[in-house]
Amino acid sequence: MYPLRRHHEFEYRSHSGEDQLGRVDIWTDVAAARAVLVLRDLPSQEAACALNALNNTVLPYLLRPDTNLLILVLHPGEAGVKARALVLPQSA
Repeated sequence: MYPLRRHHEFEYRSHSGEDQLGRVDIWTDVAAARAVLVLRDLPSQEAACALNALNNTVLPYLLRPDTNLLILVLHPGEAGVKARALVLPQSA
């Protein structure tokens, strides 16, 4: 896997209707048949909203329509707690 975008900032609308900023890392293989999205700096309950914004703004310009996606939401580690990731289904 190779980094396509790192710490790419994007704006999304939260469930409460507020505009929020999030960051995403996009990794892809050489043929762009598979890609991994790592959503950062957003609450896990807002991940579906953020993914929807990415689908409408950034992803159509970076990835082919037939690319298989793996979507991860990175939870930052708190004091004494390891960082965790939540895997989202593509239909989120």
